[in-house]
Amino acid sequence: MDWIRENKVLATILGGIAAGVLGLGYLLFDAWGAYSTARDEYVALGGQIAQIKGLALAPTEANLKAKQALVDEYGTNVGKLGGALLFLQPVPAPSKQAEFQTKLKDRVLQVKNLAQGLKVSLPPDFGLGFTDYLGALPSSDAVATELSGYLDGVEAIVKVALGSGVKSIDLLERAALPNEKGAATPRQTPPARPQQLGLPTPVNQPPLVEKRNVSLVMTLDQGALQRIMSQLANPVDMKVLPEADQSFFTSIRVLRVENQSKEGPVRRRSAGLPVESASGSSPSGSAKAADASSVGLLPPPPAPADSVPVMGQELLKVQMEIDLVKFSDAIRVAVTP
Repeated sequence: MDWIRENKVLATILGGIAAGVLGLGYLLFDAWGAYSTARDEYVALGGQIAQIKGLALAPTEANLKAKQALVDEYGTNVGKLGGALLFLQPVPAPSKQAEFQTKLKDRVLQVKNLAQGLKVSLPPDFGLGFTDYLGALPSSDAVATELSGYLDGVEAIVKVALGSGVKSIDLLERAALPNEKGAATPRQTPPARPQQLGLPTPVNQPPLVEKRNVSLVMTLDQGALQRIMSQLANPVDMKVLPEADQSFFTSIRVLRVENQSKEGPVRRRSAGLPVESASGSSPSGSAKAADASSVGLLPPPPAPADSVPVMGQELLKVQMEIDLVKFSDAIRVAVTP
């Protein structure tokens, strides 16, 4: 008590602090209790909702109508999505056999000129994956029409690679169509016997999509690889023409990336292999003397390089297997309960 009488100001301050701490403690305790109550109510409500969702619907006329309305709405939305995909998908114009060959030669020449302007190396037998048809015609006009659309998709992929800044395209192959002459027939897996398992016989549904595989091996840097991956995933960048609405849909099935050089500069130096120096070649002694006599005082020569880049300077070797996705008319499905 004597200390409080002697230090009234300090005692008042400490008393105010103590009262504030007690008040804040009470508010914190009250808030924590309210939070615990609200959390318990939320968890209980979530459990009740999950239980209600897991229960079977009562077989009433109102529930039947509500379910039918939801199923119809879902089917309508799926049909709209399928229609939009088919609208955005390029539709190849009917093509004759000779017309396809002429188109192929013209497109190959255009791509080669583009690659030459960008200083990108192409394979010696480059034909956009259709090298066989540079000297031979397709088996029929129907096959020529399918190949024409296929050619547009492969060309779009190659132009994306060229525009992304690749150093070279080392390999370009594509899978043959089922109706091409000499195409291998895929092995059919024998169907299961659902009757023996007591299951209903499945109905054969037409495929919704058709995938056409394109294989690429390229030499490029990391920035070019990132640009290619981004553009392949964006249908806006895979348009037939910049002003067109139709786009190609792609899916990368396989991606393998490795350094073009297997050994870094440090390992090459330890192995006794030559390593390029960052500093340029120094002038000869006679050239130095001539420059000194003609110019006068010269700055000292640069110090030799004391470090070499270890990472980020090498190119990449990339293998890609890309699926060109073609949607069929069966994608417009009618959902029924």
